[in-house]
Amino acid sequence: MVQTGTQVVVRPDNSVGTKTTEVRAPGKGEVLVETVCTLISAGTELGTQEQGRTEDFTPGYSNTGRIIAIGEGVEGYEVDDRVLSLGRHASHVTVSAAPQSLAKLPETVSFEDGTFGVLGSVSMHGVRKARIELGEFACITGMGLVGQLALQLASRTGAEVLVAIDLSDPRLEVAKASGATHALNPNRCDLSAEVQSITEGRGLDVTIEASGYPELLPIAFDMARIGGRIMALGSIWHRKIEVDFMDFHLKELTLVGCHQPKCPTVATPAFPWTQQYNRRQILKMIERDEIDVSRLITHRVPYTEAGEAYRLLRDERDKSLGAVLTW
Repeated sequence: MVQTGTQVVVRPDNSVGTKTTEVRAPGKGEVLVETVCTLISAGTELGTQEQGRTEDFTPGYSNTGRIIAIGEGVEGYEVDDRVLSLGRHASHVTVSAAPQSLAKLPETVSFEDGTFGVLGSVSMHGVRKARIELGEFACITGMGLVGQLALQLASRTGAEVLVAIDLSDPRLEVAKASGATHALNPNRCDLSAEVQSITEGRGLDVTIEASGYPELLPIAFDMARIGGRIMALGSIWHRKIEVDFMDFHLKELTLVGCHQPKCPTVATPAFPWTQQYNRRQILKMIERDEIDVSRLITHRVPYTEAGEAYRLLRDERDKSLGAVLTW
């Protein structure tokens, strides 16, 4: 008898619904997971909706649940193990058991908190590439989930100043609770003047741009010190602007793309921080209360209300931040 499940879909007109799908038995190197929670990655999932499409889009890549079947050749996992995977928003997901795709949840990490392991590894990749030094002046622009997680990680690097920038005051309040030394809303202050004052005229050593809006790049160039670094962590999603690179040139700045899927899956002496290492490290930090993801959750909704969750994340940023779907 064919087993069926349910999956969230985004249609070409961006309306959100669900559809019945066949649950596929795991093949070689795969496991079948019964979902408990999934986390909406607003930047990626809403950004994808901005792109023209003629077919349904099946979103999601932060899935926690229990293994209910194991395919041939899978080692290190058993039925009923609690896991985090790259599975979509669906009641059942058949996923690879490769280390970069699947990880066990620590015993004391809830399914809900565990969903942050994937976005946490995205943020960790950006913070690692930023190479923040002790005593540096650092900044995170964009206080969505990736920015908030990057801020919490950056707060553990020894930066003397950690500036959070966003247009939403509620999101800035969360940032202050998470370790920001300064929280700036460009609608309420002269950003350049504030940064000059905070850094005593030096400028920022490093900015991690987590909003995904390229309009912030010229601002980051302006706020940077000579020799400063800008990390492009947020997905740009083909958004285009015209940029005058004179500031970039005169200040001898460095602009670095930080795209987590390009993080290696095989460790080398030069770069041992693989995707699977980062993911498991984030889960350990959640387990040890070194990363607080509970304050990032603003909505817990059944998967049948996914459309409302997307609407809130898109249209009511002051009221929404992290939306967890329950199954």
